[in-house]
Amino acid sequence: MASPDMASVTIKSANSAISFPELLIVEERLRESFLRAGDTIKDSCLLLLDSGGKRLRPLLTLQSAQCFGPLNSAALDAAVAAELIHMASLIHDDVIDHSDRRRGIPTINSQRGNQVAVLAGDYVFAEAFRILANKHLLTSMSYLVDAIQSMCDGEIQQAEQRCDLAVEPSQYFQRIAQKTGILLASCCCSGAASAGADQEAVEALGQYGMNLGYAYQIIDDILDFTGNPQVTGKPAAADLLNGYITLPVIYLLDKPLYGPWAREMLQARDLSPANVQRIIQALISSGALNEAFTTALRCAQTAVQALSSLPPSPSKTFLSELTHTILYRQA
Repeated sequence: MASPDMASVTIKSANSAISFPELLIVEERLRESFLRAGDTIKDSCLLLLDSGGKRLRPLLTLQSAQCFGPLNSAALDAAVAAELIHMASLIHDDVIDHSDRRRGIPTINSQRGNQVAVLAGDYVFAEAFRILANKHLLTSMSYLVDAIQSMCDGEIQQAEQRCDLAVEPSQYFQRIAQKTGILLASCCCSGAASAGADQEAVEALGQYGMNLGYAYQIIDDILDFTGNPQVTGKPAAADLLNGYITLPVIYLLDKPLYGPWAREMLQARDLSPANVQRIIQALISSGALNEAFTTALRCAQTAVQALSSLPPSPSKTFLSELTHTILYRQA
């Protein structure tokens, strides 16, 4: 993420680097939200803000709105609220996962303790709903409330499935729909609704967002094994070390040649650095990573197909190309 003092915020598309100056407005509004807090929460939240991030959720909100006309203030307000909700969930996730670092910098809980981190996350959630309520964005609020409730259910489901080697692909998809897909879908629906789109168009963008979320999370789970820790900001196989059974591992466990060996190792929780490297090599050799990527590709194609009923626009083109960016990202 570019720093706020730059002329624009840039996200790579399939064909070129497209600049979105409107994201600078979102960035400044986020900063203003945190400056209103007391010193401890303010400093903690500004640290997270300055660590960067893709700002995917506000971007989806704004681009979904611009599929139906010029950008308006309601879409900007909804975009800020969406990113605040995402940031609050990250703060709480770091507490739940006992994470020491995010995007390569110390987390709030590691610096200030769990109490400050939980309260900082609560403050950020409250700030999101202050914006939505003050601006009378009740439709956007409804979509985002549904997303938060779903995210909580997904977090609990993930905890219940921890170290469960019997997890099926259908259970995995249900979990990532709740943890990732629903918020992206809600951002798209919120943006479209703020621009006055009809219900059919809103639902089409919701389908786009959900399937984009599937693709995004699957690629995230692949990068857990293949990503450069210097780029991803977390160690290799961090999710596996935390006991999270993701799609590449599910596919690996189903391979006759590799599955029994991998299952025995994971059941014993024998995850030394050497064994982690053996698992990564098995994921590559068995084709499990390629299979997971193919699944992500299908989800991305479904996302693009969901846009087919929308009228032509630069924003529709961008949303279509964004699926390619998601598939081939490195962090």
